Parts: sequence; structure tokens; C-alpha cells
Amino acid sequence: MELINEYIYLDFCSEIDIIETVCIAKKDKSNVYLTYNLIDNDCFFDFTNSINKIEIKISNSYFERYKDSFEIVSEKQQICCNTQSKLFELINCNLTGIARNLYIESLIVYLLYQIQKNNLIFQINCNTCSFLNKPIELDKIQKAKEYILNNLDQNLTIPIIAKFVGTNQCYLKKGFKEVYAQTIFDFIQNNRMEKAKHLLLYTNKTILEISDIVGYSSLSSFSQTYKNYFGISPSIEQNNYS
Repeated sequence: MELINEYIYLDFCSEIDIIETVCIAKKDKSNVYLTYNLIDNDCFFDFTNSINKIEIKISNSYFERYKDSFEIVSEKQQICCNTQSKLFELINCNLTGIARNLYIESLIVYLLYQIQKNNLIFQINCNTCSFLNKPIELDKIQKAKEYILNNLDQNLTIPIIAKFVGTNQCYLKKGFKEVYAQTIFDFIQNNRMEKAKHLLLYTNKTILEISDIVGYSSLSSFSQTYKNYFGISPSIEQNNYS
């Protein structure tokens, strides 16, 4: 494993027996272990460069700087698009020396944040939560998420999504917020922007093509949304990277 600093180790590898895209988080008396298994067909980003497993080990001493301890509520967690984007950056980081170590540490801190964010979601979704006690309704909410991710280029409205999964709009909005801790609008925009950024930085597609791929019929609307989200226009983003 690569030593990032005195507390953090990082390793990339390829395995043939991975069956799902998932994060496995564990903790013992000495370390926190994060393992990210990635299947290309399940992922938002292109992980086809033979690396499909990322392992991170963080010493418990790293967390002594914080008032509260780092706890893991659920060992097995889904990998959202934001986390996938950070994993993609980890794999493709070409920096060297201290710049690499600092950058990778910042990415790992973000991954730890996501683990804690998921902890809160699992704690909120206890056995008394209505949607987790109704498997059929929970399945509809999960199908709504899958539908959104598979149709980012389409006109995604709550009435359209509700009709597709077979529920009413109010129930869909309430259930989605309860299960995923964000509104449908925020989820759609976050995924569209993350995908757009990936396409801008790692493909040769034009901004107009990318705008269409992520569901914007107006280039000006896409550019303004992108700038509001990332603080930089897509054209400057693309030019700076090229």
C-alpha cells in the first residue's frame, strides 16, 4: 500500500470476483478500512483502466484531532455519484511529491465525510421510518433513483418520474427525501453537473454535446447552471484542463 502520510495508506488493484459496486467500511481497535468495489456497468464514470478496487486504511490516531469519534453505522454502503467522482480522481491523480499527498488526503477526507453522511441517513432511517417498513413503496423510491440516473438526458419532472414508478407526486417527493436525504431536484442537478464535469475534463465532446447529454435543451441555461454549481463556466473549465 502507498503511504500518503503517517496515518493513511492507499492501494489500487484489480479483481475478477467483484459482483457489485459498493463501499465496505470497517473499523477495529487500530484502523478504519474503506474498500470500494467498482463494476464499470454500474458506475457513473469510466473505470475501465483495469482498476476496480480501491482500499484505504486510516489509523484511528488520525481522528484524535476531532472532538467526536469516527463511527461506522453500516458496513455496506452504496457509492453515490459524488463519491465516484472522487474515486475517479484518486485513480487518475498524476501529481507527485507533497502535492500528491495533500491532494489525495483531501479526497480521502471527503470520502470519510460521505461515510459519516451515510451514517446519519441510516440513523434517521431506523425501524420506525415509514418507507423502510413498506418494501413495495421503498422499491418505488429506489426505482425512481435508477430511472433518474439512466435518463439524465431526458426531461425529468416529478410527474413523469411518479408516473413511471407508479406512485403519486407527494408520496414520491416525501419518500425520496426520507430515503436519500435530498430532494429530487437536488439529486438530478448534482448528478447532471458531476457527469457534465467528467465529460468536459475527460472526453473530447463539445460543450453543446455535453449540454444535450445531461438534459439541457438550452446551452445558455446549461452554462449558467454549471457556473452556479462549480463557480466556473464550462468553457473556462474545459480550456484550463486542455
